[in-house]
Amino acid sequence: MDLKEAKYVLAIAKHKSISRAAEALFISQPSLSKYLKNLEQQLGSPLFSRVGSQYLPTYLGERYIYYAEQIAQYGSQWDQEFDDIMHQNHGRLNISIPIMLSNSIIGPVLPPFHKKYPHVNVNLMEEVNFIAEKIMDDSSIDLTFYNVREFPKNLAFQELSREEIVLVLSSDNPLVKKAVPKAGFSYPWIDLRLLANENFILLYPDQNTGGLALELFKDYEMIPHVLMHTRNSEMSICLAMEGLAAAFAPESYYHFLKDRTSGSPICLSIGKSRIENILIAVWPKNRYLPQYARDFLEMIAAYCAVR
Repeated sequence: MDLKEAKYVLAIAKHKSISRAAEALFISQPSLSKYLKNLEQQLGSPLFSRVGSQYLPTYLGERYIYYAEQIAQYGSQWDQEFDDIMHQNHGRLNISIPIMLSNSIIGPVLPPFHKKYPHVNVNLMEEVNFIAEKIMDDSSIDLTFYNVREFPKNLAFQELSREEIVLVLSSDNPLVKKAVPKAGFSYPWIDLRLLANENFILLYPDQNTGGLALELFKDYEMIPHVLMHTRNSEMSICLAMEGLAAAFAPESYYHFLKDRTSGSPICLSIGKSRIENILIAVWPKNRYLPQYARDFLEMIAAYCAVR
């Protein structure tokens, strides 16, 4: 099995169609059909069963695909490393990142990065609901940035920053006056139980801030009045700033958006102890990172250290 053969079979398995696989490979459908027919004749057994219009792998096909994936992975890494060695100033950088996080950390780093690498194409795969482990199944992704409560076990990662999770309110809310300075917290601290009758806009529990909010309410033995659930961090923060309800957010998101609202917002510290967001960059273990990807990561780390 060579790299070309592996990529052809993987494309058929992914698209379950000869025509769509041929289109993705930029070859003709008859050429790919002939290639598969010759390969199956050489092996003496079919790799795919034709079920209606779909091509589904046989047991032999499943085992073939398993090894083809490994060959394709190492082949892609070789292509990247070879290109890095021969043409360090050319390439592409595929980044997965939640939309709001992209707004706050990627934009400031792009100008100096493009000045250093003007011929490196940066592609952002931005998500609202983001689960890094699923995104990292895509071998085309070079770096993934996201917030965690626990470090990943099966991925290489670099911690970039830690920041406080805050409560966002309108300054017109009378409860703001009950916030007090408290050691260990960056902002005036408020007892969350004082908000027992307030409305909340919450992110979903599978999102980092949404999960932290549920843990917080459990710790205080509270059942919150939830006005709305959303996966849109920016919407939840902006509506809280306008006074519609209370919301939780990483402090950097609050500072990024506070000048973009017509309201008069304020953020407060909450929790029995400081609640932190940990921002990390992750990539598959043993993945070769081109020099420009390593430089981009270094620039992001430097920016996060001073923001």
